[in-house]
Amino acid sequence: MSKSIRQRIAEELTGPALPFVAFCIALNLTVGQVTAALKIPLYLDSIGTILVAVLVGPWSAVFCGSAANLLAAAFGNPTMMFFIPVVAVIGTFTGIIAKLGWFRKWYLVCLGGILQGILAALVSAPISAYLFGGVMMAGTDFLVLYFRSVGNTLMDSVLYQGLASDPADKLVSYFIVFLLVKNLPQRLLARLHGAGNIRTPGRTP
Repeated sequence: MSKSIRQRIAEELTGPALPFVAFCIALNLTVGQVTAALKIPLYLDSIGTILVAVLVGPWSAVFCGSAANLLAAAFGNPTMMFFIPVVAVIGTFTGIIAKLGWFRKWYLVCLGGILQGILAALVSAPISAYLFGGVMMAGTDFLVLYFRSVGNTLMDSVLYQGLASDPADKLVSYFIVFLLVKNLPQRLLARLHGAGNIRTPGRTP
């Protein structure tokens, strides 16, 4: 019998995983607010989601990203709730490639980040274009304005902006996570559901 989403999340959130996910939700919120305030042309608001996907599991990562977006909406940025489909893609894709061992090699991490950025751009572009006119009050808005100024449609401009910025954003986010998981205490890793995702088969911690 197939398990429900709730059961899968409950299986992943054992031991220290629950407080770890709570920390990652706060990490998403904090880094996202800082980058938005500084108008940095990157988001970096999915680092916590990626961490959870690698070390806990994809279902918990979707929960982490969704909770962070809902809290961001409650704290004054209501547009974030509409991008929950994007964080669902991030959590699911990252969880899949983590289970395939991509976070054991830096070059696979880089490739995964670029692919994740492309997927995120494809999912987020229609939301941004049709619901918000492509203007998200972020550091990447100037790219939308540029592509519009050279004659592209709104949808194309938002998509081009996403394809220009999202792969870079996810590449940086993935590599930050790669460095973090390589330096986490082994005692903590051993208690997380996805610890095997970053260990080379045959090696013990």
